[in-house]
Amino acid sequence: MKSYSALAVTIVALLAVTNSAQAEVSKWQDDLCDMEGEFDHKKYSAKQIENSHFVIRGLTRSNLESFYSPMDIAALEKISMADLAILTEEYQQIKSQVERLDVVPQAQDYKQQLVKSIDSEYKTKRLNILAYVDPLQAIRLSPLVCKQYLAPFFKDEAAVQDKWQQLVEKRALTNRYAMSRYQNEKVSNPTKYAKIDLLTFGLGRCLVDQGYRVDSEQAYESYQKLNQTLFGQSLKQVCEEP
Repeated sequence: MKSYSALAVTIVALLAVTNSAQAEVSKWQDDLCDMEGEFDHKKYSAKQIENSHFVIRGLTRSNLESFYSPMDIAALEKISMADLAILTEEYQQIKSQVERLDVVPQAQDYKQQLVKSIDSEYKTKRLNILAYVDPLQAIRLSPLVCKQYLAPFFKDEAAVQDKWQQLVEKRALTNRYAMSRYQNEKVSNPTKYAKIDLLTFGLGRCLVDQGYRVDSEQAYESYQKLNQTLFGQSLKQVCEEP
């Protein structure tokens, strides 16, 4: 009986060692929180988990950073077809890097969503650039609902100014500074400011709305679900006050 008890203790001890050997600790930072959790290294690697977190975070951020639509006249005057070449090179590189990422099986769908999101971001920024440097091609490629911001440029300056005023009046319903800014810009340089407003804000936001996007709340829920699957009850977080 005594030897049986000793054997049982030995087996329990061996099981404990086995479980401990299988568990590996992952630590990372997430916004204001320090995160930590234990995972089974026989199922996943630390790098796979790191890549999986990177993929989900990428669903709600800009992944192509070489070009942003102009917000002022100085930026407007610098746009050229060279911006499109740089953007295309960046897009191909970033997309290839994401496609090669080794993620946990539960994150494969998120990885495909990120690739789709990068494709959409490239298409949007490409059209943003073309709107300034090759408007004819831009209006051909743009979604029907977004063509309204390009069409006035194929008429005359009066049409452009009318469309700009309509855009500002609509914005003024929710922004009390919109009209005063419009008046100042109209006095300063109406032609160029109309172009910026219609193409950067009007067309740009329309293209984003028409493109593929993952809802931020949905991405957060996916992130929470993935961590629960990987770390279970061992997941811990220590957060700073915002």
